[in-house]
Order: sequence, then structure tokens, then C-alpha cells
Amino acid sequence: MQYQNGHHTVYPIIFQEQYGSLSSINCFLYDNGSTLTLIDAGLDTPQFNEFFQQQLKQYKLSIQDIDQIFLTHHHDDHTGQVNQILSQKQVQVYAHHLAILRLLFEEQYLTNKYNFFVKIYGEYGCLDISADRFKKMEKTFLNRENLKLNTEVIPLHHGDIINEMYIIEAPGHSPDSIIFSEQPVRWQFSGDLLLENAPTNALIDFDEKLELLPTVSQYRESLLKLNALEAEWIFPGHEKIFQNHNLEIDNKLKKMDRKEQRIIDAVRNGNNKTVEIARAIYGKKVETQTFFVLSEVIGYLEYAIGRGKLAKEMRDGEWFFQPVYP
Repeated sequence: MQYQNGHHTVYPIIFQEQYGSLSSINCFLYDNGSTLTLIDAGLDTPQFNEFFQQQLKQYKLSIQDIDQIFLTHHHDDHTGQVNQILSQKQVQVYAHHLAILRLLFEEQYLTNKYNFFVKIYGEYGCLDISADRFKKMEKTFLNRENLKLNTEVIPLHHGDIINEMYIIEAPGHSPDSIIFSEQPVRWQFSGDLLLENAPTNALIDFDEKLELLPTVSQYRESLLKLNALEAEWIFPGHEKIFQNHNLEIDNKLKKMDRKEQRIIDAVRNGNNKTVEIARAIYGKKVETQTFFVLSEVIGYLEYAIGRGKLAKEMRDGEWFFQPVYP
């Protein structure tokens, strides 16, 4: 199904595959009447490669028709086809300025990332359950030349406008997340910020000073930014294209409040360490989905502390958490 408004057309590429808890991986070809833009680029797998080519043919398009690529953020389920396209046609690739080191798998960035997680997981008492996370980072470091984008990436900043498309910073899921907002037709390309009937996913990350970012509060602020925009359609990075974004955002904000309360309740029930809190809430998922669970728990612990609902104390190099009663 194509989406059309005047001379504006979106050609969705919706790859139906179970991806963690999600049921699809999405990217979009957007024609504004003069320029064909690929917004996000899916996975780099044989199955997605074949599906991408089939979808182009179905829309009577080819890689040669693509004029530029916009990336909502740097995660590999949004960048997979970029190098495939660049091998056939040189096009400009745009992403948030914080995405560039990540997309190019710059050596110092990868080193900083590894050291950051050693420090954070150590302080939060999670090193013993995070071995797979570090193995994955080590593998990425060794394979960085094969993973990086084979082009210069043009940096985007909040407030930039490209071909009528407004750039809106929307951190929380990642530091470099952005919304591509086509305001004349009220179409919002939201990346992974807002997915219909899917949980919020604030992943812990670090700033330029290698300090832990307040990802949950950032995520909430980004949802409020999107809530303030007029939107006929939301074109997300996963799940269905949908309308009524204000209702979906309201539901997300309420669920974020409930997540925070679960963290507070776990601490009030005598769980004072990060892993204890994680196991009290998520059970066996702590072992099977370690990175995502720790992102949730650490993120919401810091969020609750920032709102004066919890306190933390360092003991022998590890954070312990206590409730704060009104």
C-alpha cells in the first residue's frame, strides 16, 4: 500500500520477521515530487536483501532511482542496505551528528564504549552476568572495517531542513535518534521512538564525557516533542504504520510511569542491588535478554533517583538503592 498526499508519496518496505519482541523491520521510500529518499535501510541479511529488491520491483523502482538516504539512528536494523546501495550508486547519506562515529565504527568510539560498560556494569554490580555483551563488543571491534558505512555521512542537527523535511532530535532509544518530520503533509518518520502496541526501549548509553545519559527522561521528553506535532501518519521503524499518535503516546507515558513504580516497589521490598531488582521484576529474562533488562533497570533507577523517589549509596564500589518516602 502506498501513501499519497498531493505530489508526496511513501512506498513502505515492511519486512515481516520476528525480531526480538517485534514483528517487522521497516524502511520507507519517500518521494516528495522531485527527490526519492530512502528513510532507514533495514538489515544486511540475504533474506532482507532479496525482499528489498522485490519491493523495489513491485513499486517499479530501482536502486538507481534512490537519490539520498536518511537514517533515524545508527542501529544495524536501520542501516543494513546502505553499503549495498552505495556499491551500485553513490548517494549522500544523512544522519544525526552523534551517529557518525557509530556508523563509521571509529576505533576510539568503540574503545570508549567498551570502557564505559566495564565501568557502569561494575558500579551497578552487573559484570558477572554481562560476559556475552563484552564478547559481542570485542567481535564488533575486530570486524569494524567490514561493518562501517563506506561513505562520508553528512551530519544533521536539530532544526535543520532538507527538502521540506524538518530534523527533530529525539534521544532516548539512542543518543542519535531523530524524527524526520514532513510537516506540510503531517507525516512523521519516527524511527524506534514510537511503535504501536510495543514497549518503550530506552537503551543505556554515554555522552561525550563518557557519563551515563538520562535515557528514560530523554525518551519521555522526545515522546512529548512528537506529541506536540500534527501527524496524519506515523511511519515507524517497526510494527504497523498508524494514526492517532497522541493516544499511543499517552499510553506509552502511562506505561513508563508504571515501569518506574515497579522499580520503586522492588526497592521497597528489600531489593537493594541492581541484579536483585532486575530478577525481582524480570525473572529469567535477566539471563536471556541481559542488555535490554539492564538498560530498563539502570535507566529507571536513575530516573526515579532524579525525581527524588529513590536514593543510592556507593559501598565497596557498587551502588545500593534505598527508597525515599514523602
